[in-house]
Amino acid sequence: MNAPHPSSPLLVTAFNGLVAAYDRMNGSTAWTFPVPGKSVPGMRPRPTHVEVRDGRVFVFAGGSDGVLKKRVFLDVHVLDYESGRPLWTQRVAPAHAPNFTSASVLVEDGQVIVAYQDVLVAFAADSGRPQWTRTSEHGDGGSYSLQLQMGIHGARARVVT
Repeated sequence: MNAPHPSSPLLVTAFNGLVAAYDRMNGSTAWTFPVPGKSVPGMRPRPTHVEVRDGRVFVFAGGSDGVLKKRVFLDVHVLDYESGRPLWTQRVAPAHAPNFTSASVLVEDGQVIVAYQDVLVAFAADSGRPQWTRTSEHGDGGSYSLQLQMGIHGARARVVT
């Protein structure tokens, strides 16, 4: 049996608001990261997805705030791959988002690009600095879950549901 490649000694998993990293050689827990905030109302499990790139773990998690008027959003957390230490967090929050539908995310060439509801936004992958935000030509999908397909040369986005 072959040993894991030395540049990727961890298996990173995400489910229901918890990100966990496991040692690929022995299965022991290396670190965990509980996603801060509240879950999306009416959704179980909490939408939580990860992508590992360039020594970082990119976490995409649906969340909500408010009591009488719930507002949902997508948070982007970036963690150090080896330690799980948070490096930066950004929130993608459309003006009107009564429920969580889905999002499309693309991590490539130093950018994190997110399509959520009717918003397209790009962040610098190393710092979380917003690079641009705009309204999508596709709208918010109406009563349908907008699963915008995004791609650049050599890469394709993942859909977060």
